[in-house]
Amino acid sequence: MSKYRLYWVSLISGWLAYIILMYVLNSLEGKVLDLYFILNLLTTFSLGVLISHGYRYLILRRNWLRLKIIQLIPRVFGASVLCGSVYFVLHSLISEIINGTLDFTFEWLEVLQTTLNLAVIFMVWSLLYFLFHFIQNYRKEEIKNLKWEAAKNEMELNKLKSQLNPHFIFNSMNTIRALIDEDPVKSKQSVTRLSNILRSSLLMGRQKVISFEEELQLVYDYLNLEKTRFEERLDCEFEIADNTKDHKIPPMLLQTLVENGIKHGISKLQEGGKIKVVAEKENGSLKLSIFNSGSIDKDNHSETGFGLVNTKQRLQLLYGKKAYFKITNEEEGVHAELLIPEEINEFKVDENESTDS
Repeated sequence: MSKYRLYWVSLISGWLAYIILMYVLNSLEGKVLDLYFILNLLTTFSLGVLISHGYRYLILRRNWLRLKIIQLIPRVFGASVLCGSVYFVLHSLISEIINGTLDFTFEWLEVLQTTLNLAVIFMVWSLLYFLFHFIQNYRKEEIKNLKWEAAKNEMELNKLKSQLNPHFIFNSMNTIRALIDEDPVKSKQSVTRLSNILRSSLLMGRQKVISFEEELQLVYDYLNLEKTRFEERLDCEFEIADNTKDHKIPPMLLQTLVENGIKHGISKLQEGGKIKVVAEKENGSLKLSIFNSGSIDKDNHSETGFGLVNTKQRLQLLYGKKAYFKITNEEEGVHAELLIPEEINEFKVDENESTDS
Protein backbone atom coordinates (compact mmCIF):
# COMPACT_ATOMS: atom_id res chain seq x y z
CA MET A 1 0.00 0.00 0.00
CA SER A 2 1.32 3.44 -0.91
CA LYS A 3 1.83 6.01 1.82
CA TYR A 4 -0.90 8.27 0.44
CA ARG A 5 -3.45 5.46 0.39
CA LEU A 6 -2.34 4.34 3.84
CA TYR A 7 -2.92 7.88 5.09
CA TRP A 8 -6.54 7.93 3.88
CA VAL A 9 -7.29 4.44 5.17
CA SER A 10 -5.88 5.36 8.58
CA LEU A 11 -7.70 8.70 8.70
CA ILE A 12 -11.10 7.29 7.77
CA SER A 13 -10.65 4.21 9.98
CA GLY A 14 -9.70 6.37 12.98
CA TRP A 15 -12.74 8.64 12.80
CA LEU A 16 -15.00 5.72 11.96
CA ALA A 17 -13.79 3.95 15.11
CA TYR A 18 -14.45 7.16 17.09
CA ILE A 19 -18.12 7.49 16.02
CA ILE A 20 -18.70 3.74 16.55
CA LEU A 21 -17.38 4.20 20.10
CA MET A 22 -19.73 7.15 20.61
CA TYR A 23 -22.65 5.08 19.30
CA VAL A 24 -21.84 2.20 21.65
CA LEU A 25 -21.41 4.45 24.71
CA ASN A 26 -24.70 6.26 24.04
CA SER A 27 -26.45 2.92 23.57
CA LEU A 28 -25.15 1.69 26.93
CA GLU A 29 -26.40 4.87 28.60
CA GLY A 30 -29.86 4.22 27.18
CA LYS A 31 -30.09 7.36 25.10
CA VAL A 32 -32.53 7.59 22.23
CA LEU A 33 -30.72 6.81 18.98
CA ASP A 34 -32.98 8.72 16.63
CA LEU A 35 -32.34 10.25 13.20
CA TYR A 36 -31.00 13.43 14.79
CA PHE A 37 -28.38 11.40 16.68
CA ILE A 38 -27.37 9.48 13.53
CA LEU A 39 -27.01 12.75 11.59
CA ASN A 40 -24.84 14.13 14.40
CA LEU A 41 -22.62 11.09 14.16
CA LEU A 42 -22.25 11.58 10.41
CA THR A 43 -21.43 15.25 11.04
CA THR A 44 -18.83 14.24 13.60
CA PHE A 45 -17.23 11.81 11.14
CA SER A 46 -17.27 14.23 8.19
CA LEU A 47 -15.89 17.19 10.15
CA GLY A 48 -13.23 14.99 11.75
CA VAL A 49 -11.96 13.80 8.38
CA LEU A 50 -12.09 17.27 6.76
CA ILE A 51 -10.44 19.18 9.62
CA SER A 52 -7.78 16.48 10.10
CA HIS A 53 -6.99 16.61 6.40
CA GLY A 54 -6.81 20.41 6.57
CA TYR A 55 -4.47 20.08 9.56
CA ARG A 56 -2.25 17.76 7.49
CA TYR A 57 -2.22 20.35 4.68
CA LEU A 58 -1.01 22.95 7.20
CA ILE A 59 1.75 20.59 8.42
CA LEU A 60 3.02 19.95 4.89
CA ARG A 61 2.62 23.57 3.78
CA ARG A 62 4.64 24.86 6.75
CA ASN A 63 7.23 22.03 6.53
CA TRP A 64 6.62 21.00 10.13
CA LEU A 65 7.96 17.52 9.40
CA ARG A 66 11.46 19.01 9.23
CA LEU A 67 11.24 20.76 12.57
CA LYS A 68 12.78 19.58 15.81
CA ILE A 69 10.58 18.31 18.65
CA ILE A 70 11.12 21.44 20.75
CA GLN A 71 9.89 23.53 17.80
CA LEU A 72 6.92 21.26 17.14
CA ILE A 73 5.42 21.23 20.65
CA PRO A 74 4.00 24.80 20.70
CA ARG A 75 2.87 24.54 17.07
CA VAL A 76 1.07 21.25 17.60
CA PHE A 77 -0.57 22.53 20.79
CA GLY A 78 -1.78 25.72 19.08
CA ALA A 79 -2.95 23.90 15.94
CA SER A 80 -4.80 21.28 18.00
CA VAL A 81 -6.65 23.96 20.00
CA LEU A 82 -7.46 25.77 16.75
CA CYS A 83 -8.76 22.57 15.12
CA GLY A 84 -10.78 21.79 18.23
CA SER A 85 -12.32 25.29 18.20
CA VAL A 86 -13.15 25.16 14.49
CA TYR A 87 -14.63 21.69 14.94
CA PHE A 88 -16.80 22.84 17.86
CA VAL A 89 -18.13 25.90 16.02
CA LEU A 90 -18.92 24.04 12.79
CA HIS A 91 -20.41 21.05 14.58
CA SER A 92 -22.61 23.28 16.73
CA LEU A 93 -23.77 25.23 13.67
CA ILE A 94 -24.63 22.09 11.68
CA SER A 95 -26.33 20.49 14.70
CA GLU A 96 -28.54 23.53 15.18
CA ILE A 97 -29.43 23.56 11.50
CA ILE A 98 -30.32 19.86 11.63
CA ASN A 99 -32.34 20.41 14.81
CA GLY A 100 -34.00 23.46 13.31
CA THR A 101 -33.67 25.57 16.46
CA LEU A 102 -30.75 27.86 15.59
CA ASP A 103 -30.38 28.58 19.30
CA PHE A 104 -26.67 29.32 19.91
CA THR A 105 -26.75 29.60 23.67
CA PHE A 106 -23.67 28.01 25.31
CA GLU A 107 -22.11 27.95 28.70
CA TRP A 108 -18.48 29.07 28.52
CA LEU A 109 -17.35 26.28 30.81
CA GLU A 110 -18.99 23.73 28.53
CA VAL A 111 -17.46 25.39 25.45
CA LEU A 112 -14.00 25.33 27.07
CA GLN A 113 -14.32 21.72 28.19
CA THR A 114 -15.59 20.49 24.81
CA THR A 115 -12.91 22.45 22.90
CA LEU A 116 -10.14 21.05 25.09
CA ASN A 117 -11.47 17.51 24.68
CA LEU A 118 -11.46 17.97 20.92
CA ALA A 119 -7.95 19.50 21.09
CA VAL A 120 -6.75 16.38 22.91
CA ILE A 121 -8.15 14.23 20.07
CA PHE A 122 -6.24 16.29 17.51
CA MET A 123 -3.10 16.14 19.65
CA VAL A 124 -3.33 12.34 19.63
CA TRP A 125 -3.85 12.49 15.85
CA SER A 126 -0.76 14.72 15.59
CA LEU A 127 1.28 12.33 17.72
CA LEU A 128 0.38 9.36 15.51
CA TYR A 129 1.01 11.34 12.31
CA PHE A 130 4.44 12.63 13.37
CA LEU A 131 5.38 9.24 14.85
CA PHE A 132 4.61 7.57 11.51
CA HIS A 133 6.80 10.07 9.67
CA PHE A 134 9.56 9.76 12.23
CA ILE A 135 9.64 5.99 11.65
CA GLN A 136 9.54 6.52 7.87
CA ASN A 137 12.39 9.03 7.95
CA TYR A 138 14.41 6.77 10.23
CA ARG A 139 13.89 3.89 7.78
CA LYS A 140 14.90 6.08 4.81
CA GLU A 141 18.05 7.15 6.61
CA GLU A 142 18.83 3.55 7.49
CA ILE A 143 18.29 2.51 3.86
CA LYS A 144 20.55 5.35 2.70
CA ASN A 145 23.28 4.25 5.12
CA LEU A 146 22.96 0.62 4.06
CA LYS A 147 23.12 1.56 0.39
CA TRP A 148 26.22 3.64 1.05
CA GLU A 149 27.77 0.74 2.98
CA ALA A 150 26.89 -1.68 0.18
CA ALA A 151 28.39 0.64 -2.44
CA LYS A 152 31.54 1.07 -0.36
CA ASN A 153 31.85 -2.71 0.08
CA GLU A 154 31.33 -3.22 -3.65
CA MET A 155 34.12 -0.76 -4.47
CA GLU A 156 36.40 -2.36 -1.91
CA LEU A 157 35.67 -5.83 -3.28
CA ASN A 158 36.37 -4.70 -6.84
CA LYS A 159 39.61 -3.18 -5.65
CA LEU A 160 40.62 -6.47 -4.02
CA LYS A 161 39.69 -8.46 -7.14
CA SER A 162 41.69 -6.07 -9.31
CA GLN A 163 44.74 -6.81 -7.14
CA LEU A 164 44.44 -10.57 -7.67
CA ASN A 165 45.15 -10.85 -11.38
CA PRO A 166 48.37 -8.74 -11.51
CA HIS A 167 49.67 -10.62 -8.45
CA PHE A 168 48.83 -13.98 -9.99
CA ILE A 169 50.35 -13.03 -13.38
CA PHE A 170 53.55 -11.79 -11.74
CA ASN A 171 54.10 -15.06 -9.86
CA SER A 172 53.24 -17.21 -12.89
CA MET A 173 55.59 -15.23 -15.13
CA ASN A 174 58.40 -15.78 -12.61
CA THR A 175 57.73 -19.52 -12.84
CA ILE A 176 57.98 -19.47 -16.64
CA ARG A 177 61.06 -17.25 -16.60
CA ALA A 178 62.84 -19.81 -14.45
CA LEU A 179 62.12 -22.48 -17.09
CA ILE A 180 63.17 -20.61 -20.25
CA ASP A 181 66.88 -21.45 -20.05
CA GLU A 182 66.42 -24.78 -18.28
CA ASP A 183 63.74 -26.34 -20.50
CA PRO A 184 62.47 -24.27 -23.49
CA VAL A 185 59.89 -26.91 -24.46
CA LYS A 186 58.35 -26.94 -20.99
CA SER A 187 58.42 -23.16 -20.90
CA LYS A 188 56.36 -23.03 -24.13
CA GLN A 189 53.88 -25.49 -22.68
CA SER A 190 53.72 -23.39 -19.55
CA VAL A 191 52.99 -20.24 -21.57
CA THR A 192 50.06 -22.03 -23.23
CA ARG A 193 48.83 -23.28 -19.87
CA LEU A 194 49.20 -19.80 -18.39
CA SER A 195 47.18 -18.23 -21.20
CA ASN A 196 44.38 -20.71 -20.50
CA ILE A 197 44.53 -19.93 -16.79
CA LEU A 198 44.49 -16.18 -17.39
CA ARG A 199 41.52 -16.44 -19.72
CA SER A 200 39.58 -18.31 -17.04
CA SER A 201 40.69 -16.05 -14.20
CA LEU A 202 39.78 -12.87 -16.10
CA LEU A 203 36.28 -14.19 -16.76
CA MET A 204 35.93 -15.25 -13.14
CA GLY A 205 37.11 -11.88 -11.89
CA ARG A 206 33.93 -10.23 -13.24
CA GLN A 207 31.75 -12.35 -10.96
CA LYS A 208 31.18 -12.09 -7.23
CA VAL A 209 30.98 -15.84 -6.79
CA ILE A 210 31.56 -18.91 -8.93
CA SER A 211 30.99 -22.62 -8.40
CA PHE A 212 33.59 -24.48 -6.39
CA GLU A 213 34.05 -26.81 -9.36
CA GLU A 214 35.16 -23.88 -11.56
CA GLU A 215 37.58 -22.75 -8.86
CA LEU A 216 38.99 -26.27 -8.58
CA GLN A 217 39.71 -26.38 -12.30
CA LEU A 218 41.70 -23.16 -12.00
CA VAL A 219 43.65 -24.63 -9.06
CA TYR A 220 44.38 -27.83 -11.01
CA ASP A 221 45.72 -25.77 -13.94
CA TYR A 222 47.81 -23.61 -11.64
CA LEU A 223 49.33 -26.60 -9.82
CA ASN A 224 50.16 -28.26 -13.15
CA LEU A 225 51.99 -25.07 -14.08
CA GLU A 226 53.89 -25.08 -10.79
CA LYS A 227 54.80 -28.77 -11.09
CA THR A 228 56.79 -27.94 -14.23
CA ARG A 229 59.02 -25.88 -11.96
CA PHE A 230 59.10 -28.00 -8.80
CA GLU A 231 58.73 -31.41 -10.50
CA GLU A 232 58.96 -34.14 -7.82
CA ARG A 233 59.43 -31.55 -5.07
CA LEU A 234 55.70 -30.68 -5.25
CA ASP A 235 53.16 -33.29 -4.24
CA CYS A 236 49.42 -32.50 -4.57
CA GLU A 237 46.49 -34.30 -2.97
CA PHE A 238 42.75 -33.56 -3.15
CA GLU A 239 39.86 -34.92 -1.10
CA ILE A 240 36.76 -33.30 -2.59
CA ALA A 241 33.24 -34.34 -1.58
CA ASP A 242 30.84 -34.50 -4.55
CA ASN A 243 28.20 -32.33 -2.84
CA THR A 244 30.64 -29.40 -2.59
CA LYS A 245 31.15 -28.75 -6.32
CA ASP A 246 28.02 -26.61 -6.80
CA HIS A 247 28.71 -24.45 -3.74
CA LYS A 248 29.39 -20.80 -4.63
CA ILE A 249 32.65 -19.20 -3.47
CA PRO A 250 34.54 -15.98 -4.32
CA PRO A 251 36.65 -16.45 -7.48
CA MET A 252 40.35 -17.26 -6.98
CA LEU A 253 39.87 -17.66 -3.21
CA LEU A 254 41.24 -21.19 -3.04
CA GLN A 255 43.81 -20.48 -5.75
CA THR A 256 45.39 -17.62 -3.81
CA LEU A 257 45.68 -19.76 -0.67
CA VAL A 258 47.27 -22.62 -2.61
CA GLU A 259 49.61 -20.14 -4.31
CA ASN A 260 50.43 -18.60 -0.93
CA GLY A 261 51.25 -22.05 0.48
CA ILE A 262 53.65 -22.79 -2.36
CA LYS A 263 55.35 -19.39 -2.37
CA HIS A 264 55.76 -18.93 1.39
CA GLY A 265 55.91 -22.58 2.38
CA ILE A 266 57.00 -25.29 -0.02
CA SER A 267 59.34 -23.11 -2.16
CA LYS A 268 61.49 -22.50 0.93
CA LEU A 269 61.97 -26.22 1.62
CA GLN A 270 64.95 -27.81 -0.12
CA GLU A 271 63.26 -31.19 -0.27
CA GLY A 272 59.93 -29.67 -1.37
CA GLY A 273 56.62 -30.49 0.19
CA LYS A 274 52.96 -31.31 -0.13
CA ILE A 275 49.77 -29.38 -0.82
CA LYS A 276 46.56 -31.02 0.31
CA VAL A 277 43.05 -29.64 -0.22
CA VAL A 278 40.04 -31.11 1.62
CA ALA A 279 36.49 -29.93 0.86
CA GLU A 280 33.31 -31.02 2.63
CA LYS A 281 29.88 -29.69 3.57
CA GLU A 282 29.13 -28.67 7.14
CA ASN A 283 25.57 -27.51 8.01
CA GLY A 284 25.05 -26.20 4.50
CA SER A 285 28.37 -24.30 4.44
CA LEU A 286 31.51 -25.26 2.55
CA LYS A 287 34.39 -26.26 4.80
CA LEU A 288 37.82 -26.02 3.17
CA SER A 289 41.09 -27.22 4.65
CA ILE A 290 44.38 -26.42 2.90
CA PHE A 291 47.57 -28.04 4.20
CA ASN A 292 51.13 -27.30 3.10
CA SER A 293 54.46 -28.57 4.40
CA GLY A 294 55.92 -25.16 5.17
CA SER A 295 55.56 -22.83 8.13
CA ILE A 296 54.59 -19.21 8.66
CA ASP A 297 55.64 -16.44 10.99
CA LYS A 298 52.43 -14.59 11.91
CA ASP A 299 54.40 -11.71 13.41
CA ASN A 300 56.06 -11.05 10.06
CA HIS A 301 53.48 -9.44 7.75
CA SER A 302 55.46 -10.13 4.59
CA GLU A 303 55.76 -13.77 5.61
CA THR A 304 52.01 -14.25 5.87
CA GLY A 305 51.65 -13.30 2.24
CA PHE A 306 49.26 -11.34 0.08
CA GLY A 307 46.80 -14.24 -0.16
CA LEU A 308 45.91 -14.31 3.53
CA VAL A 309 45.22 -10.59 3.81
CA ASN A 310 43.17 -10.61 0.61
CA THR A 311 41.21 -13.69 1.72
CA LYS A 312 40.26 -12.17 5.08
CA GLN A 313 39.10 -8.91 3.52
CA ARG A 314 37.04 -10.57 0.79
CA LEU A 315 35.33 -12.95 3.22
CA GLN A 316 34.53 -10.07 5.55
CA LEU A 317 33.02 -7.99 2.73
CA LEU A 318 30.97 -10.81 1.21
CA TYR A 319 29.84 -12.78 4.26
CA GLY A 320 30.49 -10.65 7.35
CA LYS A 321 30.70 -12.68 10.56
CA LYS A 322 29.07 -15.72 8.97
CA ALA A 323 32.35 -16.74 7.31
CA TYR A 324 35.28 -18.27 9.18
CA PHE A 325 38.98 -18.25 8.38
CA LYS A 326 41.87 -19.46 10.50
CA ILE A 327 45.47 -20.37 9.77
CA THR A 328 47.74 -22.23 12.18
CA ASN A 329 51.18 -23.79 12.35
CA GLU A 330 51.04 -27.52 13.07
CA GLU A 331 53.64 -30.25 13.41
CA GLU A 332 53.27 -31.40 9.79
CA GLY A 333 53.04 -27.86 8.37
CA VAL A 334 50.53 -25.05 7.90
CA HIS A 335 46.78 -25.60 8.12
CA ALA A 336 44.36 -23.02 6.69
CA GLU A 337 40.69 -23.59 7.42
CA LEU A 338 37.71 -21.77 5.88
CA LEU A 339 33.97 -21.98 6.36
CA ILE A 340 32.03 -20.34 3.51
CA PRO A 341 28.23 -19.87 3.88
CA GLU A 342 25.80 -20.54 1.06
CA GLU A 343 24.64 -16.94 0.62
CA ILE A 344 26.57 -13.69 0.42
CA ASN A 345 25.47 -10.49 2.15
CA GLU A 346 23.53 -8.66 -0.55
CA PHE A 347 21.50 -5.62 0.44
CA LYS A 348 18.17 -5.51 -1.39
CA VAL A 349 15.39 -3.05 -0.66
CA ASP A 350 12.03 -3.02 -2.37
CA GLU A 351 10.92 0.54 -1.90
CA ASN A 352 7.47 1.68 -2.97
CA GLU A 353 7.84 5.41 -2.74
CA SER A 354 4.84 7.57 -3.58
CA THR A 355 3.32 10.96 -2.81
CA ASP A 356 4.29 12.24 0.62
CA SER A 357 1.59 11.48 3.19
